[in-house]
Amino acid sequence: MHRASSAFLSSSSRVRSLSHLNKKYLSHNRLAYLEMTRHLQSAASSSNNGNTKRGSNKKRYATALIASATASVSYAGYYFFSSAAIPTVSGESVAEESDAKRKTAVFKEQLSTDPTFGYEFVGFDSYPGIELDDGTGVATAQLKATSVKNALSALDAAGFDEHMKGDKSESTTLNPNHALRLGIGQCPTYGCPYLPSDVHFNEQTKLALEELRKKTIAEDGKESSLLKTSGTETAATLTLIGYKGGRMEDQINQDRAFCLSPFMYTNMKDGTKDQPVARLLGVFDGHAKFGERVSEYVVKTLPALLGNKLVAQEELNNQEIGRILQDTFIEIDASSPAEPSGGCTASIVLQIDSNIYVANAGDSRSFVAVHVTDPISNVETTHIIYGTREDKPHLSFERLRVEAMGGNVYIPPGGKGTTRVLYQDPTTGSTSGLAMSRSLGDWDAGDVGVVPDPTIAILNIKDMKSKVIEKLNTNCQNKSKEVEIDPATGESSPSSECATFGENDVKVFSFAATDGLLDYIPENSIADHLAKGLYHNKEAEQSIHLLTACEDLIYAAAQGWQEDKGGRYRDDIAISVADLESDP
Repeated sequence: MHRASSAFLSSSSRVRSLSHLNKKYLSHNRLAYLEMTRHLQSAASSSNNGNTKRGSNKKRYATALIASATASVSYAGYYFFSSAAIPTVSGESVAEESDAKRKTAVFKEQLSTDPTFGYEFVGFDSYPGIELDDGTGVATAQLKATSVKNALSALDAAGFDEHMKGDKSESTTLNPNHALRLGIGQCPTYGCPYLPSDVHFNEQTKLALEELRKKTIAEDGKESSLLKTSGTETAATLTLIGYKGGRMEDQINQDRAFCLSPFMYTNMKDGTKDQPVARLLGVFDGHAKFGERVSEYVVKTLPALLGNKLVAQEELNNQEIGRILQDTFIEIDASSPAEPSGGCTASIVLQIDSNIYVANAGDSRSFVAVHVTDPISNVETTHIIYGTREDKPHLSFERLRVEAMGGNVYIPPGGKGTTRVLYQDPTTGSTSGLAMSRSLGDWDAGDVGVVPDPTIAILNIKDMKSKVIEKLNTNCQNKSKEVEIDPATGESSPSSECATFGENDVKVFSFAATDGLLDYIPENSIADHLAKGLYHNKEAEQSIHLLTACEDLIYAAAQGWQEDKGGRYRDDIAISVADLESDP
């Protein structure tokens, strides 16, 4: 989320439009790699509270530009529209009066309802409230030391070897061909994640995506590296580096993502626990000078730390998992390489059996959606059940916290532009503005009320599908009671045949995306297009693969940046998606 200026896309085919940026994407020339063990061990001996959270200049539009993704890969057609309201979590936590510590917060549950089907789910804000916040967003030396210790223990339990810990190019979580999945090094005990490859600047990825569109990728009987490393027909993640001015070869992609399907966290203990059906996906948008170091660290450390906490509990309930998610975000924040200047968003979806847990800090977003197929007409529709909010400083409780901690919220004149938390950048002495009220890292903005505590929502797949099916069948029965009159004979007949929807007619999936995508593509359109990759007949002439569906959306957003910024600036883009009912 590092803002400056950009260069991108004409509205013709993507290969031609990218021809002026045809230098090969060489990750080792542009990434500041994190040597994880060295960082954690040095951090353990340091009590410095660290530095800065530089703001981003993101402009959020009320209407969004979307390009029409077609099989010919042409984006000449586009249209404007507003997306429908989606329920989010905006609740708070309340304190136990007997104790003034953050950990004693009692989650105040907020019951939210999906407006389309009436499905009710629970959410809460894990932030304990101003009256318990004795440290704002800045970790104490004791919390830092504990967090570093826990992170090291989790990485050890995950079985990280030198290829995952080291600063070699193959250890990066920006794919280039994801060495671990290709047999270089050993995957973590919790499973090998899918990691995002660049849709344009990785030549092998470009070739594999073209083969997928032509449906020729399996003709030689060999699986491409892309299908091994970035996704399948049911889970995928991709990215595109942005442009912030200067030479293209000097650009740094600060976005990160992963998709773990399955997420075998029980293997981190002793393997004796039964492994539930579990998945974990997320996106992490880095910002400030070294934001990529923080987002890289989070992608490597979060699954291990979360898994280690989950497996340590004999019994898991929703309240406990909510607490684990909060602790994970706080400890990742406290142990991150945020000095001298760096931070990132974090938006994740955790599935354990039928339960879905969505945790978010920052202005990246995650969504849970259903795809419905009419059993008679075969008409397909997609509906978002839940989406995380953007943590913006103008939101009432967010602004209250920032101002209570001595910070100031900038609200642009006329309501146009992005609200920001203002703080002093210690490296320059100037005032900077952060375009979000929660994030990981960003310790100087933490001094003025920017916190890592996530908002959390809890949904249940079985209950969700039951409610959706009930609503669909009720609507259909009501409609079937309507009659049409034949003007010639005067005879009446039902206006439509009523379908009976069942379990197989409703599918549940989830996706997460950074604001580089969401600034220009409405979430409902993202859900619609991903569903085409997940659920359309794979043998049909116009069917698309899930990976090419992600690619379509990335290029459509890139065109939006081009139309808006005239090639002067484009944000990094990342997306992660998974079907939540297929065999992981």
